[in-house]
Amino acid sequence: MDMKKRVLVYLYPQFREVEIMVALSAISRYYEVLTFSLPHGIITSECGLFLQPSIKFKNINPLDFEMLILPGGRQAISQTDPRLLRLIKAFNRDGVRVAAIGTGVLMAARAGILAEKQYTASLSEEESDRLQEWPMGKRVNRSVVEDRTVITAKKNAYIDFGLLLGDRLKCFESIEDYNLYKGSL
Repeated sequence: MDMKKRVLVYLYPQFREVEIMVALSAISRYYEVLTFSLPHGIITSECGLFLQPSIKFKNINPLDFEMLILPGGRQAISQTDPRLLRLIKAFNRDGVRVAAIGTGVLMAARAGILAEKQYTASLSEEESDRLQEWPMGKRVNRSVVEDRTVITAKKNAYIDFGLLLGDRLKCFESIEDYNLYKGSL
């Protein structure tokens, strides 16, 4: 039995769904997209969508996934659950891609996976100050940065972020397919 490949997305109150919509649109054609939250239960996104996570935390094994996506949002800085941070570290340790956009980069930083890596982020002064609390690599001023298995993006680079994730997961069959998301058709 051929199991469909899977991608995991972390949901939390007020996460910014626009940052991951292009990525999910491209990815969901070829991958099963599963979502989780801590604690488990209905999550309200920044735009007011109610989402029911599809997998319980205890059932997550990083090796069952091709990627973990960490969206940004107003409450990203408060995502401090040690189980979440251990999970992000486990994905990174197991060589599974971790993709963070906007303030989602703070979760990757807090988990320590940006140490000795290049990354990008669009953060407020307060959020940037918080970055100093965690082991960090080299911050570069680019829209999207890929360093080994970690992908980071500024919050306004959600199209390029989605295109890069779709490309890395081989979700585009043609240049026309890619250009549809790029807005070049």
